[in-house]
Amino acid sequence: MELRKRKGNHTEFLADRMFYWLAVLVTVDALIAVLLAVTNAISSPWVHVMGLVIGGAVSWTVYLLHKRYVLPDARSPHVSAFLVIALLLFLCLSNRQYDAGLWNIFLIYPLYLTFFHNRMLLLIWGTVSCLIYAFSLGVKLEQASAMDVFAHLSLAAGSGICAWLGYYSLNRWVGGARRAADERKREYAMTLLNELVPTVERKTRISSREIEQMGRLIKRMLREFPEEKVSDWEVNLLSLLHYVSRIKWPDYVFEKEGKLTTYEYQVIQEHCFIGTELFKDDPACQRVVAALHSHHERYDGTGYPTQLKANEIPVLAQALGIVECYLAMTTFRSYREPLTVEEACEQIRLMAGTVYDERVVCAFSRSIQMPLPVTVSNVPPMVG
Repeated sequence: MELRKRKGNHTEFLADRMFYWLAVLVTVDALIAVLLAVTNAISSPWVHVMGLVIGGAVSWTVYLLHKRYVLPDARSPHVSAFLVIALLLFLCLSNRQYDAGLWNIFLIYPLYLTFFHNRMLLLIWGTVSCLIYAFSLGVKLEQASAMDVFAHLSLAAGSGICAWLGYYSLNRWVGGARRAADERKREYAMTLLNELVPTVERKTRISSREIEQMGRLIKRMLREFPEEKVSDWEVNLLSLLHYVSRIKWPDYVFEKEGKLTTYEYQVIQEHCFIGTELFKDDPACQRVVAALHSHHERYDGTGYPTQLKANEIPVLAQALGIVECYLAMTTFRSYREPLTVEEACEQIRLMAGTVYDERVVCAFSRSIQMPLPVTVSNVPPMVG
């Protein structure tokens, strides 16, 4: 049950289509020129017509070479952008009789670059394209007036402005569409997770009310850390994920009274990765994923799965770890009776400085309205 985005590389697609349609347009132009020359509809010399034919052949060659060698290996679209600039220059310089209009393609090129959704690509190659067009004016407008030059330079500036306006508009639209898609995916995932709750409840014999209790306590603790800016939906998702993650454990583990074997302990640790398996491609859920992944890390660096320590452990992960520990100690287990609230809080206080950050322990004590001791001990706990 893994929710992932389809890995379609739109940059490679746009780069490939850019060369393909350029080759198609040059080929169509060459075929029309040949047809008109054969029917004597135009008086253009055959050398000019052959220039278009050669341009079409070169365009298809570049397209095939780009598809075969550049796309599979190049990590940056800048290589593709450079090749397009070079191909356009070749076409313009080899067909100088069409100077009056062919160079205008450098005004269109920046607009196409906006669809790559890459700021640096547009900045570098859009600027190069406009500069090439500006330098071409020296060839086209040798006898032109200052007004003509100003008009063409205004077109170049307008092309650049339109390209950037298009980039920011597209960026805003894509961002909104992506957020809406992520929201729909999260709602779908929440629905699936909620459908698993009754199964987990029967399997573990742990009441699903733990989800609400955990979420409420974590939210209270996070009031002490306003700089974290954790949303309610993140806490709700984290609590639900943590509860459902137990579905990965073998049934007999919940009734075993003795110590876990090494293999069983490794299986238990796997529940930390359910968030990564479900939401690793969703940027909005990365804080939830990190918290679930790290909630068994210890402040002294002896936890699992990656032995993080001190401030390397997210506050949300420590909050989850403390609340999980508290609820486990105050809930009946097959191998022991539940502790009282006072006893559980005392055990957690003993973990300050070794398992949990003292600040997070203090926030937990305030969240359940338990009085704090004058000093916080660093003696390791003995939790059975």
